[in-house]
Amino acid sequence: MDQQQVFITEARRQFEQLFQAKKAGKNLVVLKHRIEGFFYAGELLGLVDKDLLQQLMEQSYFDVFGVSLSKAASYQTERKHALENEFYQYFEEPAFNRVRY
Repeated sequence: MDQQQVFITEARRQFEQLFQAKKAGKNLVVLKHRIEGFFYAGELLGLVDKDLLQQLMEQSYFDVFGVSLSKAASYQTERKHALENEFYQYFEEPAFNRVRY
């Protein structure tokens, strides 16, 4: 296995670790900073680029949460707008039907 493959394998593992911690409701600050530094080092060494990291992140997010990252982001945006505009009908859906991302 060459260095690039080792780095990609570790990047996948770190994304999965991050999203599992997020799913468990843990504090992500330290973990996020550590992972960002690792990814930045990989970019500087030419082992990965931002596009590849984005693909790995989206795949890991889907693997952990079962939904695409873009769908989760749009859900959060809709929720935020409903709160800001006091559109409380948005939240009238029963809690057991709501999905938390």
